[in-house]
Amino acid sequence: MQILQLVLIDVGVKANKLAHRAVLTLAILVLLSVFLQAQAQAQNVCINPAYPGSFSIDKAKVCVGTSITVSTTANAPVYNFQYDGKSAFGQFPTVNSKTFSYTSPGSYTIVQVGGGLTGTIACREVVVLPVDPVKFTARGCSGRRAIVTVDASTLGQYDSYEIYWGDGVREQKTRADVAVDLSHTYTNAGSYAITVQGIYNAPASCRSTPGPSQTIAVTSAATQPIITSLKTTSDNSIDITYQAGTGLSVQLYQKVNGTYTATSQKGSGSGTFSAQTDARQVQCFQVVAQDACSTTGLSSDEVCSLVINVAAANKQNNLSWQPYAGSASQFRFYRLYRNGGVNGQVTNRTTGTYADANNITCGTQYCYSLEATAGPTLITSQPVCVTGINSSAPDSLNNVVVSIENNRPRLVAALPTTGAPTAYTLVISRSNGPLGPFQQVGTVANKNTFVDDSANPLASSYCYQVAYQSNCGLTSVPSKPVCTVLLSSKSNKGIDWTVDSPFTPERVDNYILEVVDSLNGTKREIPISGNTHYEPDPNDPNLQSQRYRIIAVSTNGTISYSNFFTFRREAKILVPDAFSPNGDGLNDMFLAKGIYFDQYRMSVYDRWGEVVYTTIDKTQGWDGRIKGQLAEQGQYMYRIEVIDLTGFQTVRTGAVLLVR
Repeated sequence: MQILQLVLIDVGVKANKLAHRAVLTLAILVLLSVFLQAQAQAQNVCINPAYPGSFSIDKAKVCVGTSITVSTTANAPVYNFQYDGKSAFGQFPTVNSKTFSYTSPGSYTIVQVGGGLTGTIACREVVVLPVDPVKFTARGCSGRRAIVTVDASTLGQYDSYEIYWGDGVREQKTRADVAVDLSHTYTNAGSYAITVQGIYNAPASCRSTPGPSQTIAVTSAATQPIITSLKTTSDNSIDITYQAGTGLSVQLYQKVNGTYTATSQKGSGSGTFSAQTDARQVQCFQVVAQDACSTTGLSSDEVCSLVINVAAANKQNNLSWQPYAGSASQFRFYRLYRNGGVNGQVTNRTTGTYADANNITCGTQYCYSLEATAGPTLITSQPVCVTGINSSAPDSLNNVVVSIENNRPRLVAALPTTGAPTAYTLVISRSNGPLGPFQQVGTVANKNTFVDDSANPLASSYCYQVAYQSNCGLTSVPSKPVCTVLLSSKSNKGIDWTVDSPFTPERVDNYILEVVDSLNGTKREIPISGNTHYEPDPNDPNLQSQRYRIIAVSTNGTISYSNFFTFRREAKILVPDAFSPNGDGLNDMFLAKGIYFDQYRMSVYDRWGEVVYTTIDKTQGWDGRIKGQLAEQGQYMYRIEVIDLTGFQTVRTGAVLLVR
């Protein structure tokens, strides 16, 4: 305890010493300031001059840039017009002039030196006033009115103010007048340039430097703002585009619990507001515009959003919405859009449902939007999408054609006229006959043609059925069978083709035989009517080998091609079994005859196998002589080799009886 008391005593002593030092320092500073001030006053030549002079000035107050003039009876004095109040006699410059113009505002001392005894001094004060332009704001209003507000920074600077309204009218106002807004009404609406100048009363009698004018536009009457479009862009955003007069201040209002409340969104003139709100519910808006002179704004018509709902049903999409909640008198009609195109129109405002049964297909997405026209306003809902439902099987493929192209069966099917979405699959089944059984041989997606690469159309006629499968898995009844036309030969006399139709639902009306020459490739067509067999002329030497194809023609002119088939006849060789070379002109020569010969060789042999005659000329025969001598009567052997027009070789051997 004793130690603590000693410490406290020591702290108190130190504190007293610090306080004493602070007081002493402050006293020294005060004395120093008084001394310096006295020193300055002692140097001011205007204080207690030894010999007072005398002069006057024409103005105690002047504006910046305005000259002052001094008058005196003294003899040849000189002047300092901007004495600093500190310089001693002889330490400041002087001029031999009685006029001076100040460039900066303030309070100045004019010193007169001389004009009497040595050391004669006279001083006068002059106030130089600023001439800054008057700051103001001009606003154009409806009712041909304009409002001018003088900025607070220049309100008390001038004694009075002059306003030029730009229409020939000038008004002078006191300080009290311009403390509140100044108003002027024009005779005509239009644009006007307004200027304001400040004025000093006597003795300065000058005015402010002219500032820039402000151009305003005034209108005869205020116009109601218009909402031109309201578009819901997302679940929480609605864009409102509006029009308002130039210079009008515009604010967006939204209905909340039945009362319109100002939002924080403001604009000027025309523009667009984006309201962040629950756009899944109907929202109503107004825009309120007011000019610079009025506190009561003009409101647009009430405009409300549209919210559309869509539900998928069998072959139908059902749309619903709350009837338009905006201005009923402005409503004109609803317009419905599906996938960007107009789908329907409703003129009754209270209608809130619509059924779209226009070719709804399963698995296809349909996006709808609702648009309402209300006076000058276009209201658009946010798009809503739904996937179509169709529980009914698609229509069967009634129109199917099969034809042989590039040596493969190719099918072409006409799609169903109803219930056919853009995504589908054709299922192809095949059989060797129209009665089946049919087995699936392939599928093709989103195409109406199929080529059966696994079939050999030269070996058989193939019959096909085609079924249509929607992208929802619903399959149509298979089409009626269509069969390829198989061209072949059942005998060495001609060609034959199958009778099963390559068309459905049509039948074959007639056939055309296409003939392709094997040697030169030329084509010709022969109408066959309804026949299914054709025999070329057996005696025509040019028809040993021909390439054929059948063209089946339906009742409406559709065609289907068969396979190509080459029909070939063997060379014909006719050989007599006896001859009598006795010179009677009858059967005197052993000669082979026939058709389709291209190359020919005949050899005749005796009973011992010796060649007794040979020739390569098909027009020459054996005359019954051997080396110029009559051959003995009896039987001889022969060998005839023929290469026909197609390059095929035929050999004929046998015996011939020589009779004398």
